[in-house]
Amino acid sequence: MKKLIGISFILAAVAVIFFSQVGYPQIDANLWPLVPIALFAFFTVENVLKKDYKSSLICAVIGLMIANAIYDLLPVSNGLVITAGVLACVGLSFLLPDKNSNK
Repeated sequence: MKKLIGISFILAAVAVIFFSQVGYPQIDANLWPLVPIALFAFFTVENVLKKDYKSSLICAVIGLMIANAIYDLLPVSNGLVITAGVLACVGLSFLLPDKNSNK
């Protein structure tokens, strides 16, 4: 893990030097909402690796709600995204057994 963090900082340093000479690209979108979206994407991947699919689905739905509210990704409202997320979570709870259940 330390090597990955070290390599990412080195790549960030190279990116800073490269973009200072070439110039930053013009982005016409607000970048601050990407921070919680990236955090929820990280938690989604982390929970999938732990094989906790219901928690990963909830994190993915929350990240999608934030992205849909800010960037209008889907042509539906956030209420429909919440409803679909709840229905999918209930469906997963019927399909997959609980992680802590002892049989």
